[in-house]
Amino acid sequence: MPGSLPTTPKFQTLNMQNINTTLSTQSDDGRMVRRSTGVQYWKFTAAYPVGRRSDYGPLMGFIASQQGEFGSFTATLPEYSTTQGSLVQATNTLLINNAGGYAVGSKTLNVDVSPGVNITGALKAGDYINFGFHNKVYMLTADLDIDGSGEGILRIEPGLIATVADDETVVYGDVQFTVRLAGDVQEFSAGLGDTVRYEIDLVEDI
Repeated sequence: MPGSLPTTPKFQTLNMQNINTTLSTQSDDGRMVRRSTGVQYWKFTAAYPVGRRSDYGPLMGFIASQQGEFGSFTATLPEYSTTQGSLVQATNTLLINNAGGYAVGSKTLNVDVSPGVNITGALKAGDYINFGFHNKVYMLTADLDIDGSGEGILRIEPGLIATVADDETVVYGDVQFTVRLAGDVQEFSAGLGDTVRYEIDLVEDI
């Protein structure tokens, strides 16, 4: 069951959902009291182009092996798993830059780049990142600019769900989502000419 979602065929469209849970109570006079639970996760629907059954066989077999919601696996999103900015994961390592690390809930993180560079728009708001030792994927809420000392400030949502240590690597290229199927029923449409129309619903598994 563990494994990685096949990268071929590629998604044609991707419907992303940012799920935040809020507790709310409305009084008789109409006032609303709201409290965030601090829980956030990603959910998305991946739709594939119409193709031959032979092309979709490996994907269909992989999905069947997950046994509905039971299994979890990794998925790399075409285009969206890679930054829109100027940094390149293969040549620029992005590291947490704080001697004490950061606690759960932190949303502003000091970082530095090795080797040192000076880049405006190194990473861009809306980019996805994660860390090597826990599965959660975070989104940048502001551009990351690297100054002449090779340092910058990373702003993310949601807040950290686990502590991160000094010099922890920030993954911003080929970011992998750990996911499960969003339901126990997955279906596909079979057409004339041995064609298949396929779509899957995935939810972040953290």
